[in-house]
This record gives sequence, C-alpha cells and structure tokens, in this order.
Amino acid sequence: SENLLDKIISLKNLKKTLYNSVMKKIFLDITVLPYRSLSKKGFKNLMFIVCFVFFSVGVFFWHIGAWPVFGFLGLDVLLLYYAFKINYKSGEIFGTLKIIRDNFLITRNFPSGKKQIWNLEPYWTKVEISNPRRNQHNLIVKSRDKVVLLGSFLNYKDKKKLREKIESALKLSKTP
Repeated sequence: SENLLDKIISLKNLKKTLYNSVMKKIFLDITVLPYRSLSKKGFKNLMFIVCFVFFSVGVFFWHIGAWPVFGFLGLDVLLLYYAFKINYKSGEIFGTLKIIRDNFLITRNFPSGKKQIWNLEPYWTKVEISNPRRNQHNLIVKSRDKVVLLGSFLNYKDKKKLREKIESALKLSKTP
C-alpha cells in the first residue's frame, strides 16, 4: 500500500513538473475583443421598448388619419434593428496573441470564420503606437519584414496597455 501511495505522489509531482515546464514557456496569451456596451439581452429589451413606443405612436397617427406614418415608423424599427445587427456582426472580430518559447503567434478571427495568422520571431519584434498625438493611432507590431496592425477597435488607453503587456512579455521571452 505504501508503494502504491508513493507511485501516486510521484505521478502527481511528475504532472506538476510537466505543467510548470510547459507553462513557463508561455510568456503571453491574450485575446483582444471589441467592447460592446449593449448586451444581447439589453438589445432585446431596447428593441421591445422601441417597438412598443413606435407602435403606440403609429396607432395614434393611424387613428387621426395619417396612416402612412405608421408604415414609416415600422420601417424605422426595421432599419434600427438592421443597423444593430450589422454592428454586432462587426463586433465578432477578435484577435489572439501568444508568445510561446521562440514564437510570437498573432491570429485575427473574422465573423465569417476566416483567420489571418502571423508567425513572428519574438527576438526581433518591436511594438509601437504610431501617431500618439493625433486621433488616429495604430498599434503596430514589427518583426523583420512583417508588420501587423493590432486592435483597430481599441481606444488609445487600451492600445497603450496592450503595448505594455506585449513589451513585457517580449522582454521575458528574451531572457534565458
């Protein structure tokens, strides 16, 4: 029974050692998502309120004889719904950044399911924000002949935080 217990303990230690050796090689693992202030539930509630108000106003106009207004209000509701759906669809784009050992992997996932993948060398990688004083800032990752724009949907403050995280992870990956 002691022999079995020793084997269990040694297996647990082996698992822990393997996990730590793999995890120590992961210097960065981040998913970058666009911010959405209105949840799906909030969207449903908003559309319910808009439909109720527009229907009530439409019925009033129909009652006083201005029945075409009812149709135009319905068209407004459909256009508002369509605009939100387009906005939510564009919000499904996201990116992942991983620095594992000697590999900096950047993946951009599109709503259509298409992926763009860049494989960079961390040793040669530099991160910068272009035009920091202007309103149009780009977070740029450069490695030798490859240039990748990141987080076009992020504000300046978030781009700065992301740049700092990437730079610190790159620094860690370069130390032996």
